[in-house]
Amino acid sequence: MSVKSSMSFESEQLNDEKCESFLTGTRYVTQCSQIKNYPKKCLRLPVLTMLTCCALVIVTLVTCILIIVYTFKHPYTHKPRCQTNQDVDAMELYRGNLNPFSELREEEIQNVVDFLFAQPNLKLTHPSKAGINSNYIHVIEMFLPPKKDVLNYFAHGRTPTRMARAYIFKGDQSAPVVEEYLVGPLPKPYNISLMASSSRKTSIPYTYRPFSKFEIKAFYKTIVPKIMGKIASLLKESYNATLSNCGKQCLRFLITPVSSGFLEEGRRKSWFWFAYDIEFYTLHPLDFQFLVDTTDVDPSRWEIQNVFYANQHFLNLDELSYRYNEGTINKTRLSFPKASVEEQYSAVYLRGEAVPKDLKSPPQQRQPSGPRYTVNGNQVNYMDWRFHIRVSPTLGAQLFDIRYKSEGIIYELSMQEIAVLYSGHTPAASMLYYADSAGLFGTRLRGMMPGVDCPDHGTLLDVMAYTSNEGGLKQLEKSVCIFEHNTGTLLRRHRAYGMSGAFYSGLVDYVLVVRVYICIINYDYILDFIFHNNGGVEVKISATGYLAASFYYPEEEKYGTRISDTVVAGLHHHLFHFKADIDVKGTDNRFQTMNIGHERKVNQWSHDPHNAHSQNFFVKDDKRTEKEALYNFDFQHPKNLLFYKNDPTLLGHTPAYRLIHKGMTKSIIEEDTGFEPSVSWGRHQMAVTKQKDDEISSSSMFAMWDAKDPVVNFTKFWEDNENIVDQDLVAWVTMGSYHIPQTENVPTTGTVGTDLSFFMVPFNYFREDPSLSSRDAVKIMPLDAKSPLSGAAVERYNTTLHYDCLAKKIDSELLTNSTFLFS
Repeated sequence: MSVKSSMSFESEQLNDEKCESFLTGTRYVTQCSQIKNYPKKCLRLPVLTMLTCCALVIVTLVTCILIIVYTFKHPYTHKPRCQTNQDVDAMELYRGNLNPFSELREEEIQNVVDFLFAQPNLKLTHPSKAGINSNYIHVIEMFLPPKKDVLNYFAHGRTPTRMARAYIFKGDQSAPVVEEYLVGPLPKPYNISLMASSSRKTSIPYTYRPFSKFEIKAFYKTIVPKIMGKIASLLKESYNATLSNCGKQCLRFLITPVSSGFLEEGRRKSWFWFAYDIEFYTLHPLDFQFLVDTTDVDPSRWEIQNVFYANQHFLNLDELSYRYNEGTINKTRLSFPKASVEEQYSAVYLRGEAVPKDLKSPPQQRQPSGPRYTVNGNQVNYMDWRFHIRVSPTLGAQLFDIRYKSEGIIYELSMQEIAVLYSGHTPAASMLYYADSAGLFGTRLRGMMPGVDCPDHGTLLDVMAYTSNEGGLKQLEKSVCIFEHNTGTLLRRHRAYGMSGAFYSGLVDYVLVVRVYICIINYDYILDFIFHNNGGVEVKISATGYLAASFYYPEEEKYGTRISDTVVAGLHHHLFHFKADIDVKGTDNRFQTMNIGHERKVNQWSHDPHNAHSQNFFVKDDKRTEKEALYNFDFQHPKNLLFYKNDPTLLGHTPAYRLIHKGMTKSIIEEDTGFEPSVSWGRHQMAVTKQKDDEISSSSMFAMWDAKDPVVNFTKFWEDNENIVDQDLVAWVTMGSYHIPQTENVPTTGTVGTDLSFFMVPFNYFREDPSLSSRDAVKIMPLDAKSPLSGAAVERYNTTLHYDCLAKKIDSELLTNSTFLFS
């Protein structure tokens, strides 16, 4: 009896495993893996049972044979559930033959470093030993060749001279300065010169330098002891926490850099403010702030000049300490948060009634036949698209030489700057103006979680960057994601009714996405470059992450939203700037707006002479100069924005690409005051300028500090008002949004409704929709045009759909019943 039970159990187990393997698509070899164990077991059984066992083995073998036959007839059933992508080296962007867009290779970087250290006049210190008062290399990157040389390379194969640029911080001299150098030629440089430029300063005041790890270390070494020496007891009594020897009840600080636009000439200052050091600290701000003058390259001479505590101002720590001990001021009394990390309102853990209730897995996308794109070196090919990727340490992800159906469309597409302009009552909140390029966008790219940040069928690539903040050369793993995506919506479709000649046509909007995440302190920015299969390019950016917050006072009500008993999150304006060097059938292009107006006309078909109607019309308006081309959106005067080649088609159209702006914003802070000159590009929704190699970027890593005399003053790009007719044109696109925080932004802000985008789409560029060449399309026609409901044939243009073995095959169903589609 026990033998029978055992056999029954083993047989059932095998069948279950076989069925499960069959349904999930694992290979048939694993389905039969247990058969080899049966003969040994059978030999130990009685004769009758042995016969039963052998019969079972035979039945199982026959079943396996049937499975094998079915597997070869239906190939998808032996595809593994988890598709692996093509075997792409994580460092592929730095492999293969060099081209003009290739970022520096490791050997080239090392050669540049060695060459610079060999220059006695530079007196360089290695990042591991450097300080604020040292000379050191802050960043090294490839210097993009002149555009005409690059175009000549693609036309005739002549390789442009390969050069590098290096920013060197010179704190070890009487007049400290930051200088931009041109180094080359590569791979073995022998020449160095100060960069010559008319569009940006290449010798920059040291007070404009971006933050470095050396400055943070110096703060801990010099300022923290001063604070602890004078007000340690105040911190402990006020916040039940301290800065050092604090165990699990620690304070940490945040920094508000004060733009030079608010300071006297030649000074560098920052407001520092404390927060509880728990997850996540920006949502645990405290009401202790102090202003530090960090102008001197010797941190021992840094001075705490002002203090803000309990909504009161003090000249310095001495005044605060004296008045605190005298008991003549208001005092703050807070307890260090006692809740566990999981229970903190600022921490991201599962809370509330969990969903889904049945633990079903979420839907996933898959690539039944593997990826339909290739990555070779820094070149990507997808359907009719081809382009190159470069990750610049300063600017981040850049796309070059974007081609559709072999024709150049966009020479360069890249983000230039992210700015966040905060508002508030306290000093640190009211002075909080960030220009995030100070953090070097290419070094802020961080690893992505497969299946969350990047689809698990995507290609993840690493990036290299040399910067002093990383101690030299660093490999940033899994920081670029490339994947094809089913958007779940239609690129095009139409269903005609039966009485009007029934048919159906549709094409899913499959796209290729190049994605990076830019992680800067509290915010995570998701930047997507998206390629549609009708020749359209989309640039989309979304913001998520944590709010920057301040200690709550009633005076904060008009500046922010209270998100906890003691915390308010301030209103802030996100601003993003992008560069699109557009080449429509060559480099000699024009910029035109199609202005939409309205007219009132007498209805000539009516017998009533007073019967009038109003309708719209459009007028083409060519912009002849850069000032004419400045674009400020006006609801009263809608218009299309076109970049075109003045070479009419047979139908009389000029082939064009239309820029569709879906992320418009406008900075409304007063021009030329405070921080505003550093982000003057925010004044207009778009500017169009004549392409100049020297106008590399609309901003710089110094923008956080340089408002008094911007290193890059974007207004100069268009103030010379050059002619833009039949010229090589660049569109500078501003996007952004005003964020009034809400309690649902706690603990982190969501992306729903926050994404901003602009598109470049063909406009009279093709004679017809270029997506007609896509094999992904579906066309359905009735078998009998006079009886469209009796059945229809599905044409999939040689693209096979892979159905689950339990799913209905809609194509077969339509052959006998097309009622649902055409009735």
